[in-house]
Amino acid sequence: MADLTDVLADLKAEGHDFTREQVARLSPYMTTHLKRFGQYVLDMDGQPPPLEPKSLDLVDEASPLR
Repeated sequence: MADLTDVLADLKAEGHDFTREQVARLSPYMTTHLKRFGQYVLDMDGQPPPLEPKSLDLVDEASPLR
């Protein structure tokens, strides 16, 4: 989720606008290239930086993505 928030903040800084509804439809979970019987390594010691969702300043009304 932290990576997704960072990407959204970068897009916002570049001048792209998106609504709360559009962001609500995004998912941080992979749905492709999954290893059916593969090995998955999770780093449980690493901690992402704090999220800053207020920096996104989402709009409430529908507007197209730019």
